[in-house]
Amino acid sequence: MWGLIITLFLGLYALMSFYIGYRGWKMLVQTASCYNRILFWAVFFLLVLPFPAAELGEDVLPASIVTCLTVWGGYSMVAVLYAFLLLLMIDVVRLMDQRVSFLPAYIKEHKKTPLFLAILVASLVLATVAYGGWNARHPVVTEYEVEVNKDAGSMKQLRIAMVSDIHYGSIIRAERLNRLVEMIHETRPDIVLLAGDLTDGRLPPEDARKLAEVLGRIQAPYGTFAVPGNHDRDLREKDSEFMRSLKEAGIRVLKDNYVSVGDSFYLIGRDDPNRRSVPPRLELNELMKGVDSSKPLILLDHQPIDLEKAQASGIDLQLSGHTHRGQIFPANLITGWIYELDWGLLQKGTYHLIVSCGYGTWGPPLRIGNQPEVVSVTLTFK
Repeated sequence: MWGLIITLFLGLYALMSFYIGYRGWKMLVQTASCYNRILFWAVFFLLVLPFPAAELGEDVLPASIVTCLTVWGGYSMVAVLYAFLLLLMIDVVRLMDQRVSFLPAYIKEHKKTPLFLAILVASLVLATVAYGGWNARHPVVTEYEVEVNKDAGSMKQLRIAMVSDIHYGSIIRAERLNRLVEMIHETRPDIVLLAGDLTDGRLPPEDARKLAEVLGRIQAPYGTFAVPGNHDRDLREKDSEFMRSLKEAGIRVLKDNYVSVGDSFYLIGRDDPNRRSVPPRLELNELMKGVDSSKPLILLDHQPIDLEKAQASGIDLQLSGHTHRGQIFPANLITGWIYELDWGLLQKGTYHLIVSCGYGTWGPPLRIGNQPEVVSVTLTFK
């Protein structure tokens, strides 16, 4: 299935690249000198080739080259997307003008108009991509306040720090996580919850230990808990180096089990619904057997799905990630269509859902249309 998705996306990418090359040829290069033609095609291929080269050469090229191509290809892939959209908008306006003339003649007939449009498109694309790279490295704290109409014993308030989608790997390294630890401590949490996709895939043992060591520096009175995400392949195996390292660092991974915290509330952690999981994750009502539902119930689930089941099971607060809120505009239109909530706070009766757009990045190391975040929740009990 994943191979089919990659094939379709590469096909769409090839069409966008062809369109950019064709429009660039028609606008600028067709009547240009030989030198300028060579320059155009050199720049064009440097723009469009790194992304497919990284995808297709992952298993045959040296790891260092793949990492460089992945970063470069991430930036250039987004540049191709925005260049395509801008050129498409220009052509739509041009076609509309052919039907109902509204553009001034001096603009349409001026010989410098194609060059001006090309410079405008290139400038907008470069500015947007540069902003996306900067934005991805400047996370913020997003705060929420939630009231739960249940008795939590002597506990009247709970401060939660929640982080999802770190995607530690070839792009997000340990140095990027030092700021994460600082931000979490600045929120002064009582408990820290890691809502999946800690990693970008399977980690070498050294990287697994390094990530666990960084996360182990997080301190909170009630500890740090995590659930697996769809990218956390090392968390599918209970005896993996990453699982052992997290345990040694004092981080408990909840995979379809729950804990009673301070005899005040329950924290329920779900496994990711990966169809290759053996056994598959439990149904929520089966998982919650033995839970005292008169106490506050907090559900940690990587993907914001099965909302009706969570509400029917008496969950008071569900914390999720996974969506990235699309990460790159206009992909948020897709995540907004797929999920009932792809970012923010949703309340249905006594049920609350908070979805984070995540701390790291997957694929392109950019964020456009959203900000990486640490979520801080103040939970008040009756």
